[in-house]
Amino acid sequence: MTRLLVRDLAQVATPAGRAAPLRGPALGATDVVEDAYVLCEAGHVVELGPMRQLGSLDGEVEELDGSGLSAVPGLVDCHTHACFAGDRVDEFALRAAGASYEELHAAGGGILATVRATRAAGYDALAAACSSS
Repeated sequence: MTRLLVRDLAQVATPAGRAAPLRGPALGATDVVEDAYVLCEAGHVVELGPMRQLGSLDGEVEELDGSGLSAVPGLVDCHTHACFAGDRVDEFALRAAGASYEELHAAGGGILATVRATRAAGYDALAAACSSS
């Protein structure tokens, strides 16, 4: 079985918690490893760490040079909305700082903000937005 080694990454960022699912403030806690590597087998991350701790690897290993790059292994955005109006870009920094959905909602944001914008846009505006993307 071929393994994949991404070496010499500037940094690797991973969730700090190891228990799943993460909830609340644990969602914003990360571990950042500088000058790092990521080793994968069969499409799964099996090891990561600082380059200085990478031992010799026996067998077939495909290597990628990650110099100057960062990796966030396991990050998955598993959904999409084909057509919507409005955006929630202003909420990103608040969420990253630990604001709860309840706090965002109380401030007029959250999913209901884009639901309201989508409903207000109407069919013609949504159809135009979808056909231009």
